[in-house]
Amino acid sequence: MKTKLILVFVFLQLFMSGIAVAHPGSGIVIDREGNVYFTDTGKGVWKIDATGKLTFLPASEFHWMAIDPYGHFSNTPKSFGNYFERVTTQNSKPALIICSDFPLVIGRDGNMYYANTRTRQGQIIRRAPSGKETVFAGNKAFEFITGIAEGPGGSIYIAETSNPNATTIRKIDLNGTQSIIATYSGKQGSHPPLETKSAYCRGLIVDSSGVIYLAATGSRSLLKITPRGNITTILETESPWTPTGVALFHGEVYMLEWHDVGRDNLEVRSAWIPRVRKIATDGKVTIIAMVSR
Repeated sequence: MKTKLILVFVFLQLFMSGIAVAHPGSGIVIDREGNVYFTDTGKGVWKIDATGKLTFLPASEFHWMAIDPYGHFSNTPKSFGNYFERVTTQNSKPALIICSDFPLVIGRDGNMYYANTRTRQGQIIRRAPSGKETVFAGNKAFEFITGIAEGPGGSIYIAETSNPNATTIRKIDLNGTQSIIATYSGKQGSHPPLETKSAYCRGLIVDSSGVIYLAATGSRSLLKITPRGNITTILETESPWTPTGVALFHGEVYMLEWHDVGRDNLEVRSAWIPRVRKIATDGKVTIIAMVSR
């Protein structure tokens, strides 16, 4: 009975925050050589090399992923910290770390930052490679984090959906100072995926000048947000595709998208089909990989 009550609470929390109770992933990262990695919650992790070749990397069917360029976490056990899994081989650089429960990022200081939304404590946790954990920042809204990234100076940026009718982008400086950069209320007239509100957003990335790129999942759009909070739409995706994650490499934007499924397949992981598209610096949009089942 206790287990059933917990499951009901989790479902209600997800529903009220506008999160689809389903299994599309948001993890997409790029290494210094230009290799793209993305999560496939129906299979594991994929790699796209510079030639466009798609290679499967055996891993758990998790939602989020972080890249550790210098291998600070490369010597961890395969599974560690109750929630995390190292995809790459031990001692490899870069290291890929995945998590099913919440977004994560490896900071330039070598620490991992994540929000343990399971605890309902509203905290972002800083985890050292040694395993030591400390509270980096706290806020009730952090129970609803849907994306996390590092920005200039080591600041942490998050997307959170504590208001089910808006996604708020927050910045947390290294000294813990918190500020709101922008709030996105969705696109009127959009046709969001099932069980998803139009204001709901997921993965984000921040460039060296503080410009944020955000996957507006509920509005099927990719957003660009300036450091002053001005929001523009740089790409709209037609149904049945919707973006959940975003990455940057040499000025080009890479977007992880998923094909809609019917209501009967919302909880069938293998029914979700991912693809990756690239927006070049000249604005040209191309599909660089799509997974087939």
